[in-house]
Amino acid sequence: MGTVLIRPPGHRRDVALRPAATAMVWIGDGHPHETIAVPGVALGDHDVLVAVEMSTICGSDVHTVQGRRAAPTPLVLGHESVGRVIALGDAGADATDGAPLRLGDRVVWSVTVSCGTCDRCRRGLTQKCRDLGKYGHDRVGVHGDLTGAFASHVQLRAGTAVARVHVARSEER
Repeated sequence: MGTVLIRPPGHRRDVALRPAATAMVWIGDGHPHETIAVPGVALGDHDVLVAVEMSTICGSDVHTVQGRRAAPTPLVLGHESVGRVIALGDAGADATDGAPLRLGDRVVWSVTVSCGTCDRCRRGLTQKCRDLGKYGHDRVGVHGDLTGAFASHVQLRAGTAVARVHVARSEER
């Protein structure tokens, strides 16, 4: 029996990915990662789809694979990455500086996804959100398959801090 994916509530826009995105899914202790193809995503109004350019391996990724940190499976590890915006939800999204994100922007993002409305978020404690999500730590399924950065793409959900990465002129050559 396969994984049942539940489409999150709210307005969504389907984005087909050609070629399909790929993700390295960790299915549990003692098992190798498995590559899956993801032919498309359903973007929420303020979601951002990023094509991953680079990712690093964090200690929490290693601890998960070694069985030293509990994690729901299956999941796509990885949360320390940089990439380019390739699609936006219908309402768009803003970077941490308040300016709208645009297609082609190079970005980094926070490991956490916060609701922005609970008592903790309203007090500025977004990392303690009552409905906290974490890239590279959440099980694939309800929020889609591109939930970690050990993939060709990541779907950044509304409530994720996204910052532009500016390249210095000397590095552009």
